[in-house]
Amino acid sequence: MNAEPPSSSALSSLWQQIRAVLDLVLDLSFKRYVTPHLVRMLYVLSLLAAFMYAISWLFYSWWGIIVAPLAFLLYLIVARVTVELILAVFRIAERLAPMADDPGPQRPVKTSSFTDPVK
Repeated sequence: MNAEPPSSSALSSLWQQIRAVLDLVLDLSFKRYVTPHLVRMLYVLSLLAAFMYAISWLFYSWWGIIVAPLAFLLYLIVARVTVELILAVFRIAERLAPMADDPGPQRPVKTSSFTDPVK
């Protein structure tokens, strides 16, 4: 990765983003998550695939004119909810990580005062 980035600012910014994603992907310690950085791109690709699928349904049959827009709308809703759930899980994990490192105050261990009544 010693190649020089292009001189224009837009291409330079794109090159920096690509390098950041590559650094995340090649992080073998798994201390940082790559999914939150890629989820926007995956969402856009899934929407493009859904759009192409809906267009193919329009030409597939006569009832595709009714079904394709409804299926596309349903897919949009499901895809958005799925992406938001994935991001929520990663945000929870990021907020819980500092708590796992900090043991917090130690509580004294309470011993039982139970005595055996039968002797």
